[in-house]
Formats: sequence, structure tokens, C-alpha cells
Amino acid sequence: MKPNESTVRAFSIIEYLAQQDDWVRLRALARDLGLHPATAYRFLSSLKDLGYVKQDPEGTRYQLTLKLAWIASRALERTQLRGVAHPWMKRLAAETNETTHLGVLDGDKVAYIDKVDSSQPVEMRSRIGARVHIHASALGKAIVAFLPERSRESIIEHWEPVGLTTNTIGNQAAFRQELGLVRSRGYAVDDEENEIGIRCIGAPIFDHTGSVVGALSVSGWTITMTPERIPQLAGSLRFTCAAVSQELGFRP
Repeated sequence: MKPNESTVRAFSIIEYLAQQDDWVRLRALARDLGLHPATAYRFLSSLKDLGYVKQDPEGTRYQLTLKLAWIASRALERTQLRGVAHPWMKRLAAETNETTHLGVLDGDKVAYIDKVDSSQPVEMRSRIGARVHIHASALGKAIVAFLPERSRESIIEHWEPVGLTTNTIGNQAAFRQELGLVRSRGYAVDDEENEIGIRCIGAPIFDHTGSVVGALSVSGWTITMTPERIPQLAGSLRFTCAAVSQELGFRP
């Protein structure tokens, strides 16, 4: 069935505003979305009346309200995976004094659905809801490596390399080799592949059917996440992922 055009337009405006870092002028929004200014104004007015959009005092610029954040938080709270994993993430963050993330596959990327910061003075810039590339993140590699072979190969074949740092995987052969290594040792490493100065390790989480449903990671600055710590951190991470998987009904 063809999507309702008005619904599509309304959500395109919401998604557009969500990507902006500041107030947006009506004409700029209309131009970027290919809408007539009068049409854009009508949709913005409706979204404002519903409480999803606010206008600046001059009435010329628009921005999302926190109502969408409330809806998103409610949806996340009802996600079984997040509810089960969160206490374990807090324990792991306290044990390692590094930031822990929970991620799930979201199309060709991985989305953060939870995060627990370490007690270190400089926090990680990652945020819940953000999406990262599968080939440049420990979370992504940990999930994709444990997908069924057909699904994994489909992802690799349609994958387009994106070079984020000099360490980022750049071709299919290297990606396949890396995923094989992840499967053999049970965890993935992002060695400054997504961002210089940041090192992460990730491990998969499985549900009652034995399917990989997400991954947990331990992330930190390279000054504390040294290569020498990786084996010990990986042991704590894998123990945590096994505990979460067990609560989700997984039995090896």
C-alpha cells in the first residue's frame, strides 16, 4: 500500500529538523525538502499545535520540542533488551571505569540504544540514538560477525566502504577477514577505526532463539584503553554479554 503523502511529508519535516543543530528558517526547510513555503508552513503549524515543534519569539524559525524525546525514551524503556542489559552495563562501566554502549543493527549501521558513562572527567561524545558504521565500530563488527552466513554475506556485498580514519577497513576481503577473527575470538575491536583517540571492544548478545540481537561495547580514550588491557576487558565484556543473553533465554 502506498504511504499517505501527508504523513510522509510530516515525518520528513520532523526528520529534517532532528538533523539540524539550531533553529531553522521556513524558507530553508521548504527549499531543502522541495516543498512550497505555504505547504511547509501548514505542516509546521500543525506540528506546533500538536507540541512537536516550537517557533522562536520572532516567528520565523522552527525547532523540535522535547516531546519526541519523551516518546523515544518511552519506546526505549519498553525494549526488553535495553531493560535487561542496563544493570549489567552499569556494573561493567563501574568495573572497567570505561563507557559502555548497547547497540542494535539498524539498516546498514548500528544504533546506540543505551549508554553508561564512566567516571572519567572527559565523557565520550556518543549519544543514544546515534548511528555508527558497521565496519568501523566494535558493536557493528560484533553483530555482523554472528549473523547467519547468508545475511552476513548480503551485508558485505551491499556494503560501501567509508574511510573515517587511516585505520578503517577499506575493502570486502579485509572486512570478511576481520569478521572471521571476531567469530574465532568472540569479540571485536575498533582500534581508532571510527575516531582517532578512541578504542573500543564489542561482543554479541543472543536471544532465546540463538539469534544475535545486539551487542555491548566498552569504549574509552586510547590513553586508558591500552592494547595491554584488551584481553582483560574482553573477558569482563564477554561475561557480561553472556549474562544478558542468558536473561534473554539464550542457552548455548
